[in-house]
Amino acid sequence: MREANLRKADAGGAVFHDADLRLADLRGTDLSAADLLRARLTGALASERTRWPAGFDPVAAGVVLTDDPGPEPPPLLQPPGITTQHPPLRSLP
Repeated sequence: MREANLRKADAGGAVFHDADLRLADLRGTDLSAADLLRARLTGALASERTRWPAGFDPVAAGVVLTDDPGPEPPPLLQPPGITTQHPPLRSLP
């Protein structure tokens, strides 16, 4: 999961034993109930909104603290609207 975008994810109960989360974007992610045993977090991004397990020291783990990116932008591609009209479905007797 190196360089993964986990921004604002709810990782409650996730198990990251020995996971490679280096350079991952964890800004705003809730990791408070995650298991980070031996997870590699060097260079991962976190913000003041990132939630960590009790007693976990992200700075000692090599996490880079930065600003929160704010609201997520809308998707680049919007689904097309329905432009055709079809008669309603009816059952035959």
